[in-house]
Amino acid sequence: MMNEASNQLTQVIAFINQNYVKKSEELQLLQQTDRSFDVDVMKHSARTYRRMGMFTGFIPKDSPESVSVEHEHIQPLLTIFHSTHVKKTERELLTSASSIAEERLNDWLQEGWIYRKTEYAADGKTTRRTFYVMGLALCHIQQQLEQLEQETMLDQIEVWSGQCELLLGKLAGMQGVTRKQQERHDEVLASLHAYIHRLHNALADARKQHAMTPVAETFGVRWRDGKLSRYVEFVLALAMVRTEQAAFDWKQIGAAYYGHIGGSKAFDGDKDDFLNKLEGDLELPLHFIGLVSLGAVTPILFAGDMRSNLGVQYPQGYMHATTDLTVFDMTFSTSCRNVWLVENRAILTRMCVEPDFLSDTDSLVIGLDGQLRSGHRKLIKDVLASSLSIVQVLVWCDTDRAGGIISEHVRELLPHHSRIAVKWILSHPLTQRGEAFTAWEAYERELQEVLDKEKPMEQEELLGGVELWKTWISG
Repeated sequence: MMNEASNQLTQVIAFINQNYVKKSEELQLLQQTDRSFDVDVMKHSARTYRRMGMFTGFIPKDSPESVSVEHEHIQPLLTIFHSTHVKKTERELLTSASSIAEERLNDWLQEGWIYRKTEYAADGKTTRRTFYVMGLALCHIQQQLEQLEQETMLDQIEVWSGQCELLLGKLAGMQGVTRKQQERHDEVLASLHAYIHRLHNALADARKQHAMTPVAETFGVRWRDGKLSRYVEFVLALAMVRTEQAAFDWKQIGAAYYGHIGGSKAFDGDKDDFLNKLEGDLELPLHFIGLVSLGAVTPILFAGDMRSNLGVQYPQGYMHATTDLTVFDMTFSTSCRNVWLVENRAILTRMCVEPDFLSDTDSLVIGLDGQLRSGHRKLIKDVLASSLSIVQVLVWCDTDRAGGIISEHVRELLPHHSRIAVKWILSHPLTQRGEAFTAWEAYERELQEVLDKEKPMEQEELLGGVELWKTWISG
């Protein structure tokens, strides 16, 4: 029994030495009983050897392996002492949560889950401060939990991978009813199939790395593992419902996947994030996939000449509106030379009401309504690819972080059209002037300088006028 206690104390001292002792310090055992210990922290130099502090603690009665990770005190403890870098005074602990009392603090100490460190003044006797740190027993339990979480994650990745494989087979074998349905059906299911295939590959990498990082990188998100896992299950759930039904309700997604009471609400908290993410990645309105309960049709406002391959024509000089449904059913082109992509309706309206501006400058203005949705992407891609008349695109967004993100998303649509010049318009809040940049890097640098000075600016604050707009076109 004594040998066992001695071995445990050796492990404890090694743990303290590794995590809490500085290079110029060393430990010196001051006092030991069967279960308790006091260890001095001594600092040595060429001229001095003095007492810096003292660790007080207890050897656990039970081995860490025998303590259940579901013990009622473990989770509160790990929430506070989540690493060896955490130091908490008694006052901080007693005021941090109403459930922590002085008696409980002493219980934690005697269980060996935490240690008390006393720091001394220069005389080596006067107490300067006292605080608590993670103990070896709690560290062992944390490692067990992390191992358990990793094993659970790997098991879950195996389940998701199997579901991906099942879905890939089902999606590949589905067919539409009529020829027209088949064309749309093929496009939608091909996109969904490709998305599930990307997920399947990312999960394979996650399994190799024992981490969800490859999944986050594949889909370009910085979500915590919990939210990322829910998104994986949302994608799989939606695809599963789609293989069973051509049209389905939002609540059916979670209900069919989880199969228990409350499952229909599983994704409610992340609804907007998940829908926007999936729609943006697929570049399709989700009602094309079959999600009919949202009742959302995205309007797309524009001004200028535009016509479709099915004979629909919008004349120059007026404001018009179409929808994402129409855009995905047709291919649009323009005879205009200049295409404006503007974040807000105010700019679109302002340009439209100026007599002859659109016709004189041969301009098409497309409003993005504060967000580049799948319908906008499809329309912009079609117009740029189908219109040989276009010589330049002018992108004008708010001078703020959101405007920078929208501009970045627009930029992603443009590299394949190098014959077309691109100008980035920046409304400068300091000079109250607008400037057109022909290089993305210069625009991005100037925008960042404005944001660093915390001087954002909306388009409406500097609408400009015909003469200014014309200088941007010709400059």
